[in-house]
Amino acid sequence: MTQVLGFVGLGNIGGRVVPHLLKAGHDVAVFDVNKEAVAALAEQGARPAESPAEAAKGASVIFLSLPTPQIVRTVVADEDGVLEGASQGAIIVDHSTIDPETARDLAAAASAGGFSYLDAPVSGGVQGADAGTLSVMIGGETDTVAKVRPLIEAFAGNIFHVGPSGSGQVIKLANNVISAATILALGEGLSATVKAGVDLDTAVDVLTKSSAASFMLTSYFPRTLFTEERATSFALDFMLKDIKLFLESAVKANLPTPVSNIVGDIYRIGNRDGRGAKDFTSVVEFYEDFTGIRLQSKGTQS
Repeated sequence: MTQVLGFVGLGNIGGRVVPHLLKAGHDVAVFDVNKEAVAALAEQGARPAESPAEAAKGASVIFLSLPTPQIVRTVVADEDGVLEGASQGAIIVDHSTIDPETARDLAAAASAGGFSYLDAPVSGGVQGADAGTLSVMIGGETDTVAKVRPLIEAFAGNIFHVGPSGSGQVIKLANNVISAATILALGEGLSATVKAGVDLDTAVDVLTKSSAASFMLTSYFPRTLFTEERATSFALDFMLKDIKLFLESAVKANLPTPVSNIVGDIYRIGNRDGRGAKDFTSVVEFYEDFTGIRLQSKGTQS
């Protein structure tokens, strides 16, 4: 069934999700501060909006995909924001990665105004967004999740309702800090192995068939780190933001995080060294600087 939808935030994920909703036959109004991103989707059939409030007008569901907690708060609750333009009973589905506290605050604010809010961060990166196979981790009311599930199925391969408001953000931040730590462990191990004289491709082949196998090694590294161009799929600065959010939430829970603190320190070094806009796997260049050896597959060398 065709629905009127709003979508605010047309970056690496949002800009790739909207086409799936359009292909599913929905009427989608879009807004982003990047007018070129809006224009590109307008050419595919989306309706350009001049503000979050306009994007939300008449929509049954408004999707968000934004970079920081403060921007999400502004887009949802400030003047000309989503809550100002949305109709009573509308549902906000927030695919941003933010802190659980902000998600719970926005859920409460939405409920007080007669709306519903789901925190629904995603995993799978630009490849998953392009393919329509994202994993979505949702926090919020069961009935509300059931209402939006058919819409999310247009661009997701896995949909998890993980608990009440904030729960989606809790598990997404855990996912990202584990991924960040895995990247560092792989970078350290592979750098040491190659420095000792073992061929990189041989080392990767062995590890992918051993207990060190992981998605990062078998799928992500071959598309990013091991290539000549090292294209950006998920920027180091975004990963550093998520690590900081994880650590802040852990402090509030009085949870010791010695490993995550070290991980955060090395990503901060990556930011200091000018790698913030590069893919987050570029943090491994920390080790390459010491060894003088670039971790590049022979299959990608020109």
